[in-house]
Amino acid sequence: MTVASPSPALSAAGIIRAARAGGYALAAFNAVNLETAQAIVRAAEAAHAPVILQFSQNAARHGGLTQLAALGLSLKAQASVPVLLHFDHAEDEAVALEALNLGFDGVMLEGDDPATLRRLANAAHDSGSYFEAEYEVVVKGERSGERHDDPAHLAAFIRGSGCDILAVDIGSAHKQESKNAHLDFERLERLAELTTLPLVLHGASSVPLDALARAARLGVAKINLATDLTLAFTAAVRAALDGGAKDARQYLGAGRDAMQARAETYIRALGGADRA
Repeated sequence: MTVASPSPALSAAGIIRAARAGGYALAAFNAVNLETAQAIVRAAEAAHAPVILQFSQNAARHGGLTQLAALGLSLKAQASVPVLLHFDHAEDEAVALEALNLGFDGVMLEGDDPATLRRLANAAHDSGSYFEAEYEVVVKGERSGERHDDPAHLAAFIRGSGCDILAVDIGSAHKQESKNAHLDFERLERLAELTTLPLVLHGASSVPLDALARAARLGVAKINLATDLTLAFTAAVRAALDGGAKDARQYLGAGRDAMQARAETYIRALGGADRA
């Protein structure tokens, strides 16, 4: 079967829009260091898929935003597939602007202040990047408990924020080790009918693979994954240490290989394979 691929001339936002139009999703994986970032890019190359390499504000606190940006840009430049460098869960406007200045392809800001969102969207567009906003989500990704199904409210949020992609609440949760989330597909279908913007799902480690694949077909074009890959990485490192490994290259390499394998599974399930 021949799978349509996004044009290599597409912008970062264009690559995500192509995913929505094509009924598949880009896997957006969080990295914290060299080995986890390499695992993500190697998985995408093995699957011939575009991928989103994400660093969060928490990762930047640990490793330094400038250093992580340099790592991501280096891997992106040498990759054989499109790699979008994304700054996830920026906690304030200043650090999001810093990420844009460092060369990130896209940023996501916590919070819903319209003026702040619009300024950041304008800055992203001026630098050729995209802007992700969250609908009905408060600081640190905690769900607000208030859902807005009025089309006018959604349209006003999109117009006011100037966002290019929109994270929506359909039942997933951050930092979950069990896949017991039940996605609200009826709500997803309603939202997808109301906007042509690519939709984003956060906390996807809490969702079974078949449900993620269905969400991708229904308009979710960016699916964020962190916890499940971290667990795979850590388990492999622990096994290597228990097996007597003493060289960091041995146990970190084992973690990298395990994370790559898990990432490939997600990429294929979301329909991203052979799209690069």
